[in-house]
Amino acid sequence: MESQSSVIMRQYDKQSLKVVDVISGISPNAMRRVFGGWIFFAAVVGVIISVAPDLSTQFIGLTLFVLVAFTLIMFGQSRISEGWPAIICDDDLIGVVRDPVKREYICVKSSLVKAANPTLIKPNKKAIEIVLDTDQLSEEEQRVLDQAVWPREGKLIGLAHFKRREDACESLMWCVEHRGSH
Repeated sequence: MESQSSVIMRQYDKQSLKVVDVISGISPNAMRRVFGGWIFFAAVVGVIISVAPDLSTQFIGLTLFVLVAFTLIMFGQSRISEGWPAIICDDDLIGVVRDPVKREYICVKSSLVKAANPTLIKPNKKAIEIVLDTDQLSEEEQRVLDQAVWPREGKLIGLAHFKRREDACESLMWCVEHRGSH
């Protein structure tokens, strides 16, 4: 059943998140590099601890256990196959992450989007401000927008990760113009 609202809260699963266009966020490739770097670091620390003189067996065992446990926890939460998308384009919807662990997004129909501007969230987080047509927003839709991580009147704010904000704004507006409902 499709909602008639232009602003919806939507939860994605792993498979559906793989087929959307990621406008901003941490890509699976970046996640693989970070995880590979951690594996290398943990291995070096493990070798140094194992061959260091005058360390007790208990200390060596505990340190190796912590490294292995942390690696397993990191692997379980890293979402290497999907990354951590912050702003997505899903057909005629533009989504901004609300809860990354639950894969929950606040999505707006692209017909509501008037502009995308580079901005900063205090103190220094690079972000994208998606300006919405407030004339088309109902009170209920504004209440959904108020549940965003950084709520603004008639705007949706998403972080810009590993991509120039200007490029992300351009990508977002391309999605609005070419993939949105006409």
